[in-house]
Amino acid sequence: MTDSAAARSAPRRPDLEGLRAVAVVLVVLFHAGVKPLAGGYIGVDVFFVLSGFLITGLLVTELETSGRIALTSFYARRARRILPASILVLAVTLALSAVILAPVRFATVTGDIAAAALYVPNVRFALDATDYWHPGAVSPVLHFWSLGVEEQFYLVWPTFLILAASLGRRSHRHLLAWIVGATVVSLILGLLLTPRSPTAAFYLLPTRAWELGAGAMLVFAGRRLATLPWRTATSMAIAGVGLIVVAALAFDARTPFPGVAAIVPVAGAALVILAGAGPRPTAVASVLSARPLQFLGRISYSLYLWHWPLIVLGAAAAAPREPVAASVVRVTLEVAAAVVLAAATYRWLEDPLRHGRAIGTVPRRNLGLALAASLCLVAIAVGSGTVAIARFVPATVAAAGEADPLATDLLAAASSVEPSPTRIQGAPDETVSAATSPNRAIPLPLDMQPPLVDPFAAGPAATPRRSGCGLNDPQTEPPDCVDGDRGSDRTVVLFGDSHAMHWFPAMEWVAEHRGWRLVTLVKASCPYEDLPVMLGDGSRPFTECAEWRENAFERIAAEHPMLVVVSANHDRVPVDGPSDPEGVRQALLDGEGRTIERLRGLGAQVVVLGDTPTLPFEPVECLSRHADDITQCAIPRSTLFDEPWLAGEQSTAHASKAGFVDTADWLCPGDACPLVVGGYLVYRDTNHISLPLSWALSGRLDEALASY
Repeated sequence: MTDSAAARSAPRRPDLEGLRAVAVVLVVLFHAGVKPLAGGYIGVDVFFVLSGFLITGLLVTELETSGRIALTSFYARRARRILPASILVLAVTLALSAVILAPVRFATVTGDIAAAALYVPNVRFALDATDYWHPGAVSPVLHFWSLGVEEQFYLVWPTFLILAASLGRRSHRHLLAWIVGATVVSLILGLLLTPRSPTAAFYLLPTRAWELGAGAMLVFAGRRLATLPWRTATSMAIAGVGLIVVAALAFDARTPFPGVAAIVPVAGAALVILAGAGPRPTAVASVLSARPLQFLGRISYSLYLWHWPLIVLGAAAAAPREPVAASVVRVTLEVAAAVVLAAATYRWLEDPLRHGRAIGTVPRRNLGLALAASLCLVAIAVGSGTVAIARFVPATVAAAGEADPLATDLLAAASSVEPSPTRIQGAPDETVSAATSPNRAIPLPLDMQPPLVDPFAAGPAATPRRSGCGLNDPQTEPPDCVDGDRGSDRTVVLFGDSHAMHWFPAMEWVAEHRGWRLVTLVKASCPYEDLPVMLGDGSRPFTECAEWRENAFERIAAEHPMLVVVSANHDRVPVDGPSDPEGVRQALLDGEGRTIERLRGLGAQVVVLGDTPTLPFEPVECLSRHADDITQCAIPRSTLFDEPWLAGEQSTAHASKAGFVDTADWLCPGDACPLVVGGYLVYRDTNHISLPLSWALSGRLDEALASY
């Protein structure tokens, strides 16, 4: 018996269709930004349990009735079920991305689409360390990660069941034992990996398989519950829905996930499924069987596919500073459009092809068509992404013609043993002069450093991240990071967050040039100012920062440095402090004063590097969109720099008898601030300067520190 035949012979479960609706509604509302549902992402976990239960039930029934599982037929049915809608959504997303997104970002998205077409997007996002909750430049196909998990699971699951059945002589008890064993192993792996490598644990199959395995185990438990008393079943269903609702309301981006937390929605879904196995529908099953939920359940797959690209690309197409009211209206319209598109996709594509009315049900033909469609989409995606950024790839542009003489001269200086302060100091003024000329368009330099396709490249520069010296959120113990002249008895310290970290290339050159021993103490998102701050997303106090800062003070005391150079991003929120901008600024400045006093109390001179600005847009995206005239990306100085903060930072430094270096003129010596200076990309993202530019400014930093 095929699994289609088994499905027809099995009793219909409207409550499961309703549970699908609950799951997809939670995910869609979470992605739409409905704040009370900060844990709505657990709808995916409900889907996992449902999928494991339904598919395993069909496979086990086929094993029982025919003694085998026809793998070719199984995979053909999966292809007919999932590929038509997913290929359509991916193709439309590709086309819309080409129109809406800047070339460099589009090229990244094409790689995501290609991975999604091959059902390995979760692997790609895991390897790229993409934070699901705070992914930066959001991929419009980020949600395909869960489909990757499911399809990878179903690639191996039938074979696993065949082997388990053969080893257990097709006994239910032995088959269940194998399923339980695999599920427990995956659960343990998820519990162990979540605190150590949360990104990998979130995206990858080995740490997620237990959720589908939990659904698979219900196939055997459900058969034993056919005579479950109605009251008991109703209580189970209510408890199950309660667990799902509690998880959706109580969980958020701070919740370690999957880990222990994932057990809550998985258990909730399992209870609802088990409760529906009884002979009489429960009150919960009756609610889940309501027509609106049945409709949403039927289109849930297509709705899941459509909603996220519409939300992401809609946001990308909106104005940079879209009013809150306008964004609410926009997202509401996007969700409504997703429902309409999902219904149409289900009616005219998903349902007809799933049942073979348009392409037949011959397994080999179905698989051949599926493979051809997927590979065709992959080829189009990769090809279009390659074309989009061809002009920005260094190997391509280097052969395009003779480079600009100034840029060539600067790059020659950058490749020498010692950078030339004279050459590098002269570059910004000439570039800004050209950028502010109303009658001259400035094209993107052919040999810009770093290249636009790799803005985080170090080029000739060094970076503390290479040796593990740039710490991230959970880390609190400063590693032993020493550069420059390691044998020198004159020690200097670079101290602060990532805005100190991006000055490391310049500091390292200065240390080598002056024979200083350089100790680097930097932690991302953790300012040098002596006050408790919130985590970057505002979700909780950044206690790890306070602990690291105290450890850093102890390390500095032990080093007895002659000079400590500090810098930090001032876009921070104090814990239990004022909420108005002026109050926040003063709290940070007070923290600056306390830090300087503590460091001077250790006998060190202190120099504060003025904070670098935050751009209102992604610089790489703007430059790739306006590669023929990068002056279109120039930003007025009055808009870009937080002058009140810089003035307060300087005043506090001088009042505390510390030095202050205003780096603003290095980056923007005129009224308009260009994003390319002397052949160097100024900012690698919205608030960090590029490492090659930092290295190129070594001469200026050397002069600024000459008197210390």
